[in-house]
Amino acid sequence: MKKIILVILLISPELAFSQITWGTKAGANVTTLGDFNSGLNPLLRLHAGFYYKQRLEEQYGLSIEIQYSMQGASSATINQQYLAYNYLNLPLLLTFYFSDNVFVEIGPQFGYLLYAVTHNGDIKQSITDSLKRFDLAALIGVGKETSFGNYGARAIYGLTNTSGAPVGTDFVFRNLLLQLYVGVTLGQLN
Repeated sequence: MKKIILVILLISPELAFSQITWGTKAGANVTTLGDFNSGLNPLLRLHAGFYYKQRLEEQYGLSIEIQYSMQGASSATINQQYLAYNYLNLPLLLTFYFSDNVFVEIGPQFGYLLYAVTHNGDIKQSITDSLKRFDLAALIGVGKETSFGNYGARAIYGLTNTSGAPVGTDFVFRNLLLQLYVGVTLGQLN
């Protein structure tokens, strides 16, 4: 029943608070794999995609995104060796608005691994088939709405061991990200 109500609200904006925006967003990822003691260093990568936001009430709303996200980690001991993961991510977020259009967002992020490559100097090797394709993560962020769109920061903690190794081994590769982004509004309905 909740799913039916949600679909009706998204399809029929006149039934809700009726403030809808959509646009594009892009930014930087500071990303690593495993936990903070994994021996892997963070990488600076990029992400880009599209968003749809709808305020259901003055104080809260929903946000749905689709983004291409470059993730991975570098070796802490070997120079020029790193893992490059490339995901198609779908964050589904509940957004809470405060004064001055500041917001907090929280929710799950579903990811699909498009491809993954190890880089060792000039040598590249695909490791896509040895990793789990689906990733589930928890996301929390803070941002601000502006006249041109929005900007903010997010922390994303992977809940899936993407290495495909059994639980209890040393190969626990969870996606850990800090995202900084800027979004540009392309359309709006009030």
